Amino acid sequence: MQFSDLKNKIANGEDSKVEFKSAGFHNDSLAKEIVAFANMSGGDIFIGVEDSGVITGIPNSKIGEKIINISRNNIIPSLIPELAVVSCDAHKVLRIKVDKGKYKPYKVRTTNKYYIRAGSVSIEPTTEELSRLFQNGSQLHIEVSSIHGTSEKDLDVLKLRLYCNRYRDIEFDEDEIDKLCYNLQLMDENGHLTIVGLLFFGNHITRFLPQAGIELNCFKGQDVTSEILDYKAEESDIPFMVNAAIKFVKLNSRVRPKFDQSELIRNDQPDYEPFALRELIVNAFMHRDWSVFGQKIRINLFSDRLEVFSPGRLPNTLTLQRALFGISYYRNPIIAQMLKDYKLADKVGRGLQKILKYYRSNDLKMPEFESQPEYFRAILYNANNTFGYQLKAGQM
Repeated sequence: MQFSDLKNKIANGEDSKVEFKSAGFHNDSLAKEIVAFANMSGGDIFIGVEDSGVITGIPNSKIGEKIINISRNNIIPSLIPELAVVSCDAHKVLRIKVDKGKYKPYKVRTTNKYYIRAGSVSIEPTTEELSRLFQNGSQLHIEVSSIHGTSEKDLDVLKLRLYCNRYRDIEFDEDEIDKLCYNLQLMDENGHLTIVGLLFFGNHITRFLPQAGIELNCFKGQDVTSEILDYKAEESDIPFMVNAAIKFVKLNSRVRPKFDQSELIRNDQPDYEPFALRELIVNAFMHRDWSVFGQKIRINLFSDRLEVFSPGRLPNTLTLQRALFGISYYRNPIIAQMLKDYKLADKVGRGLQKILKYYRSNDLKMPEFESQPEYFRAILYNANNTFGYQLKAGQM
């Protein structure tokens, strides 16, 4: 950028594409402006120009390092803008060129707030505007991200054929697999498998996606320091792992007879209600954040409870309270749909409500749910350890 170009920008003032900042800016104040531009269509921030348009300049070149650190550490997900110094007579102005973000929405780490550019100011988006940011951003659909190094040869063609014929009623033509996979978003235009394609139909899944898989642990006592009675690690496709996890819990739990008051009618009581168990395991795969490396979905079975861990927090527009009231918001909509195709998931997103209703109506200790920045955890208590448990007043 030439000095004459900068003078024209200053003369026109701040707008939806231009912001002025003095060199004494606050870190979060600058992060806010970068976030706002990245969440919209990009823009320029000029450091060393006052709001009035007076050029005061920057003190030294180290300010560039400060800006890069802010962009990497104060913004989620981090980004690196383009920096350039423009000489203006006795002063120097630093131009921060912010491109339209590829991984919307961006937010300021310390305040946990999102911003958009509206005219000459940066403001928080409405719920509807934030929803559109998620819809337009790659974060929502990381499941369709390409996995480089993969190709059609990494597909299990028999599994794909079975899915098409049995669950989708789609004509399967082996000579047009690439076209079929592209239309189903299992493969990109360059022939690379997507995350969802690999998770359902890939060979050697963890070779390309090491965070895939599930760890199954059965402990003798009530915490992870107790003796391990059984352990399995499964690294196959999602439908297989869902069924393997259900089988593991059933093998390591009990069914006890339960009679009515007349002692005439017997109804067997499993430690963990099958539909509740299936729902939580399916949800773990459906809603996990596949961008989180180094962690797998995990089930810990203790003497008094079962815990299901799924890496990553709930999607940003979904709170725990809203989820428990039956509001659905899929981080991975294609994975969710395919699990429904396989008849493993509820079609209307009311699974958690059904679980709560069952435990409440049977006077069992209520399940617990915990949403943290690093994971989501669901806890089912052993019904045969807590049978006859009376709900406390006001308990959900």
